[in-house]
Amino acid sequence: MRNPISIATFLLSVTLSSFLLAQEYPRPSNVGSAEQVGFGVQRTMTLLASSTPERSHTVRILLYGQSITAGKWGGQLQEHLRKTYPHANLIYEQRPLSGFATERLVKTSEADLYPSYADLVIFHDYGNNEDYERMIRKLRDETTSEILIQADHIRRSEKVIDESSPEKIEERRLRWAAERNTQFLPMIAKKYGCGFDGRRELWKAYLQEHSIPPGDLVKDDVHPNEQGTYLMTELVKAYLVPRADISMDPMNCGYVETFSASDFGDVSNDELTFAFEGNRIDVIFHDDATKNCDVLIDGKKPLDDPTMLYHGRNRVRWRNTPIPPGPWPAVLKMSHERPLVQENWTLSATQDPKQLEHYTFDIVGSVTGPDGSGRTDERFVSQSKRVVIEPGDWDVPFSIVALRRLKELPANFEIDWTVKSQASNSIVPPDAKPGIEKSVTVAQRIEEGKHVVKFTGAVQGIKSLRVYAPAKFPR
Repeated sequence: MRNPISIATFLLSVTLSSFLLAQEYPRPSNVGSAEQVGFGVQRTMTLLASSTPERSHTVRILLYGQSITAGKWGGQLQEHLRKTYPHANLIYEQRPLSGFATERLVKTSEADLYPSYADLVIFHDYGNNEDYERMIRKLRDETTSEILIQADHIRRSEKVIDESSPEKIEERRLRWAAERNTQFLPMIAKKYGCGFDGRRELWKAYLQEHSIPPGDLVKDDVHPNEQGTYLMTELVKAYLVPRADISMDPMNCGYVETFSASDFGDVSNDELTFAFEGNRIDVIFHDDATKNCDVLIDGKKPLDDPTMLYHGRNRVRWRNTPIPPGPWPAVLKMSHERPLVQENWTLSATQDPKQLEHYTFDIVGSVTGPDGSGRTDERFVSQSKRVVIEPGDWDVPFSIVALRRLKELPANFEIDWTVKSQASNSIVPPDAKPGIEKSVTVAQRIEEGKHVVKFTGAVQGIKSLRVYAPAKFPR
């Protein structure tokens, strides 16, 4: 059990640290135009701002990207949101993968980003435009998540120049940065209805306002120092605000709709049938509900749908060797050719003595059992066909060696991971604090379209059903 005194001391130190930062550094006078701030995030902000002790909305926020996303500003933002909206049931998560530009993150997103189905995704990543747009498009296609796209701040090696005409900038890297922040990112935000924080121009304005050289807000070429972290936090805080000119019911806003069980008719036979159109459905139970219900969607158990189970992010470890820390997976993406079952997997790899850059491996599932052997330079399909790994999805030299600053390839290593679920065949009213909805997701990211869900059992405990239908955007 954690020591409550130490926790209180820690929270006090964080609060004092934030207060001292605010006192030490000049506040930015330009934090974005009134027409811009808050755009694209108003369902999330309404959920936060309308929470009360009697009705505490659950709000899921995910920060996803690489090392910039891992910065201290994310923790300071969380502290701000919890302090500003104390009655919200905030579920806040940072899942960064430092060093993972778009060509890698587009693969790890399959396990990290889309299954989260957050209310708000705050996203920043460097890399190629094609994979960047692919991630935003898929997030839009498969979820109703609001998205805040973050622009790039100014790096030490970048001059504070006029970027309004990128084609006139001679240096290739500076021209790319200008095109990305003045053309590509704003275009993606507009095309997919995302928020865009415009941080780059605001960062420039701050540097110019206070006569600060670009390098004075970063500790290396790109990562913000304490003052840069302070500025980054202030700018994203300023964007995440409710807008008085936008009024919405976050539980009934077109792409999210809530239906009262009292409108469903007679449930005396312990059955409730509901037709809906979307790709996610939640059940909200009455506060006093305790008994479970069984579920069928389109006449089948939800977990019979092979898309409802997926391979989670894998974790690297060494045999009998201390593990260099880090979240980086050895395999960027795994797939399957036959339906998965909920289980844990272990892969044991041994270096090929004749080709040191390659490994042979065996895999074992906690339910499936021993499931075959393979090589990292060949396509692998396990005996059960529940694990498929393409040779191009192995990332040993970068994720294991380079990012962990090892001097050489390891002689052996293991990875383990869990098959995760996005659905339930039977739902149980969860424990919840007073004021928080007793909500359970029945299934999410099912094939979008018309469906019929049937509940049997203690259906009298069902208060309402909430349906999520991703908005349609051009491809």
